[in-house]
Amino acid sequence: MPRPPRWLKRLLLPAWNGGHRFTRRAVDYLDALRLRRFERCACCGAFAPMLYRRRIIPPRLAELWGLSPRLVEAFARKESCACAACGANLRARRIARVVLDLYPVGDPPALARSLSSWAEHPEPHQLRAVEVNRIDGVHECLTKLPRFIFSDFREDVQRGTYAHGVRNEDLCSMTFPDSSFDLILTSETLEHVPDLAAALADVRRVLAPGGRHVFTVPLLPGVDRTFARSVVDADGKLRHLTTPICHPGGDVGYPVFTEFGSDLPDLLRLMGYEVEVHFGPATEDDVAQVFVARKPD
Repeated sequence: MPRPPRWLKRLLLPAWNGGHRFTRRAVDYLDALRLRRFERCACCGAFAPMLYRRRIIPPRLAELWGLSPRLVEAFARKESCACAACGANLRARRIARVVLDLYPVGDPPALARSLSSWAEHPEPHQLRAVEVNRIDGVHECLTKLPRFIFSDFREDVQRGTYAHGVRNEDLCSMTFPDSSFDLILTSETLEHVPDLAAALADVRRVLAPGGRHVFTVPLLPGVDRTFARSVVDADGKLRHLTTPICHPGGDVGYPVFTEFGSDLPDLLRLMGYEVEVHFGPATEDDVAQVFVARKPD
């Protein structure tokens, strides 16, 4: 059978890929409808289907990480169950819910319906907040705050400068002055910093007294002690101490330096924080916990 000409392939490929995307999207919507996976989004406030995508956890990552099928499902829920209206996944929506709980608005103070409506009240406009690495769904709401700063990290950009409108900061050594922020937000970021102790210490430094670091990290139930998977040697070379893992692909993506265990709250307390764990503890069915590390007054 003769092969189709290249020009025909180029013409048909976008339609073919678009059809696959449409089919997957339709299946996600039907699945949400079948399982009644509808709720009010804590980020945008819409009552919408939450789209679960099992395929978001690659088989290679599950293999290297040693995830059971049950844990694969739990991590897939954490990384998906995305609001059909704004795209916020489960961990982002839980971060939003925690922020709403911590910072009620109005007179008398009450919980806002969503992070989007919360950000329009006058009280949050006084918050000095920084988001380190984008949290989809949360980010769009925080941009309404006049004192909000968004930062990312690129090794090829000088710290404290801007690239394409985004401030470049290294969590292990930020350029912000002491006591700069009332609220710091990170999600699935701390596992990728090469020096966890330095990052936690510098976050505490730039928090004002009473300020909070609200964050999520990947944490496997049954892992008692936090340990290093990889380190960066004095000569700048990456050295693996155990099975190397990258996110999101398993062996492709950003290297994981720290594997977190159930002792994480104790480690935070040793670093001088007051600690709360929301939606905990981690179980084989729920790994989307939100941690709040507060700098004492």
